Amino acid sequence: MIRMVIPAGKEIPTHKAKGEIVVQCLEGKIAFTACGKTHVLETGQLLYLPTGELHSLRGIEDSSLLLTILLPSRLSGAGQMV
Repeated sequence: MIRMVIPAGKEIPTHKAKGEIVVQCLEGKIAFTACGKTHVLETGQLLYLPTGELHSLRGIEDSSLLLTILLPSRLSGAGQMV
C-alpha cells in the first residue's frame, strides 16, 4: 500500500504494474487513463486494474490516492511464502 500525493497539473506517464492494482482517491480529483478510457476519480471512488494494464494519470485538483498493488506470491521449495 502506498499513499501518493498528486498536485494539480502533475502527470504520471503511461506505465504498468507487476500486479493487480486498486486505486482509491482519498481527496481531490484525478484523471486516470486505462483500458482506452479516461476515468475521473473523485474523493471516495475506486478503480481496479488487472496485472500489466497500461495506465497514466493527471491531477485535476491537488489529490491524494491510496494505491494497493497485489503482487503475485512466490513459494519456496518447502511451500512457504518468501
